[in-house]
Amino acid sequence: MTIFRTWCVVLALIGLSLGLTMMSATARAEPTEGDNFHDKLMHLGTGPESGSFGAIGDTLCETLNAVRKTTLVRCIPLRSAGSSFNIQAVANGSLQLGMGQEDLVAQAYTDTTSKTGGTLRAVALLHNSPIAIMVRKASGITTLAQIRQGVVNIGNKGAGYYANALMVMKAMDLRESDLAGATYLQSTDFIRAFCEGKVDVIFNALAHPSGQYRQLRACGGEFLDIPPDIIQKIMTVSRWLTPMTIPAGMYDAQQGEVSTVGMRNLLVTNAGVDDEAIFRVATLLRAQHTKLKTTQSDLSSMVMLDKTQVNTLGVPLHSGALRAIQRSKP
Repeated sequence: MTIFRTWCVVLALIGLSLGLTMMSATARAEPTEGDNFHDKLMHLGTGPESGSFGAIGDTLCETLNAVRKTTLVRCIPLRSAGSSFNIQAVANGSLQLGMGQEDLVAQAYTDTTSKTGGTLRAVALLHNSPIAIMVRKASGITTLAQIRQGVVNIGNKGAGYYANALMVMKAMDLRESDLAGATYLQSTDFIRAFCEGKVDVIFNALAHPSGQYRQLRACGGEFLDIPPDIIQKIMTVSRWLTPMTIPAGMYDAQQGEVSTVGMRNLLVTNAGVDDEAIFRVATLLRAQHTKLKTTQSDLSSMVMLDKTQVNTLGVPLHSGALRAIQRSKP
């Protein structure tokens, strides 16, 4: 009986010791001060599979997830229709992060008819996107004014592609009803239609160089210049656009310099997303800036925000992103 009681005491002590050890381990695993935030899972709205946004979004999430055991931030890239969809989804809280053209972000932020647009906030500057207008050489179209003679792909609603096409057409005083034909295809579909001769004109705004443009060039595509007067009209409508060029020889020796207009792209979030979470995202992207520019060709024009640029954005900076800038070394 004495031996039995002794063993009971020993087992009890062992159980107590194990329990204290587990409690100690649990205590050590608990987040330290500043780790107790709510938005540890970030859904990032990107774009169609074949566009720049899709590849860039994958890279951003891979960068964040590589250190998620330290930052406690996990990123999941989600394919979407593109800029317009992402901006709306971030504004209404359906997404924590989204990629979008700066002009469309600014437009949504200042839209007085929207109940959620004012919640948009910037996290980082991404890349530049010159608007590219490409025509099939076999169509006989050689100037922008002649696109009304062809079948023009205006793109799917919810994409920046669609908004860009309408913006250029508006500057030309050109309506959809003025066109010989119009389609509303996404990138994978319009590439096929273009190469099959079913679409004569496409609009797009990707980072250069782009495999998509190489594919279209291989199908007989030619870039069109946007005339200076149309560029001026576009810039009058949106101050977030600026004259840009597609450099000569970017895709082959026959391609000369192309005059166009383009915009910056932003990584955006909602003002309600946790300050600490966005601080960690912004801090990591700043630390990985050089690597992102050199390893992801679509981000070769990526600019790291500094204090002088904060007030030049089309939307206010999120408080967490601002804190990341303030704490960074000059």
